Amino acid sequence: MKSYVWLTFAFMGWGYYEISGGADFVPVERVTAAVEAEAEAPEIVARADTATLLSVSSSNIIARPTTPDAEVENAVADAVALDAVEVVEVIAPMVEPVVDIRRVGGARVNMRMGPGTDFDVITTLDSGTELEILSVNADGWANVSTVDRGLEGWMAERLLRDADL
Repeated sequence: MKSYVWLTFAFMGWGYYEISGGADFVPVERVTAAVEAEAEAPEIVARADTATLLSVSSSNIIARPTTPDAEVENAVADAVALDAVEVVEVIAPMVEPVVDIRRVGGARVNMRMGPGTDFDVITTLDSGTELEILSVNADGWANVSTVDRGLEGWMAERLLRDADL
């Protein structure tokens, strides 16, 4: 049996070699497209650690030449514009985020892994358990987190009531 397998393998290899051109085989050259790199570097945006704004007066705006020899002129224009920059400190009022706290309204309500009854149950919560509402989808399912244990899951919004009731 082994010799039959080896003989078949050798015959198939020889056949493939002959069909693909044998010793006269020349690989096909593929045509590739040349891609030019962009001349301009991408704009880099960084976020500041403070709420400080830079203000540049409109008198410092300079029309930039578009010729290739304009690099030196552009550097000089940048230096002039940076000298006239004034720093303006902006103090933003601290806004406390609004947290939506509700209580479980049913006697024993299932908290699930996803928004629907086809998802697995994480835990069952008793009536009055406080929950933070993270979001509510269009189908009436609320993404909730328990206030005391921090468990996160999904629950039908109709089974929740306001915390102050």
